[in-house]
Amino acid sequence: MIVVKLARLGVVSAAMTTLITLPALAHQSRSNARVAPALHGHGHSAMPLPPQSFRDIQLEDLEREREMTLAMLDSMPERLLHYKPVPEVRDFMQQIAHAALTVSSFAATARGSRPPNLGDSTAYLGRRAVMRTAINRSYDFARDVMSGMSAAEYADTVRFFGAPTPRWKVFAAALEHSVWTRGELVDYFRLNGMVPPSFELFPRRRGM
Repeated sequence: MIVVKLARLGVVSAAMTTLITLPALAHQSRSNARVAPALHGHGHSAMPLPPQSFRDIQLEDLEREREMTLAMLDSMPERLLHYKPVPEVRDFMQQIAHAALTVSSFAATARGSRPPNLGDSTAYLGRRAVMRTAINRSYDFARDVMSGMSAAEYADTVRFFGAPTPRWKVFAAALEHSVWTRGELVDYFRLNGMVPPSFELFPRRRGM
């Protein structure tokens, strides 16, 4: 399957990989799939573990999301940081915050803890430099939570909006929400005669 091959190369986002790749992989590798133990002894159905490489893909996607969000933040002129196309929607800084800072809330849900303190909202919604710091804290927290989990914990289930959900899927939802929310900001640039930062298929390699 083409999507499966592309996912292994990191071309397909984690959100798309979650929706398309995992069912196919589970079907193809049923004979040798490792199965997570029943949760906490309460008789929950065991769930297949995601492919070993899937967490690496999600971690790379977290970095791509961080880089693209920061690129949008850095590209918007100071005079338009609080621009909104119509009165009913969030302004630019509010939308950036909703796209990036909620990533840490998703990660906290996956871990079963409280979200980190990202700072005073009045400060980060009012100043680009403070928003940058809050965004990095959010993505750092999500990265550390995901990378710190054992394989069994990563595949285990938590309550997510009232439904039992594998932790890897909570992280996938965080990435999908970030893409969806940040994508709305393209119009904020276009309506002001500007070209938004380009979409990046691959994370930038550190030191390159």
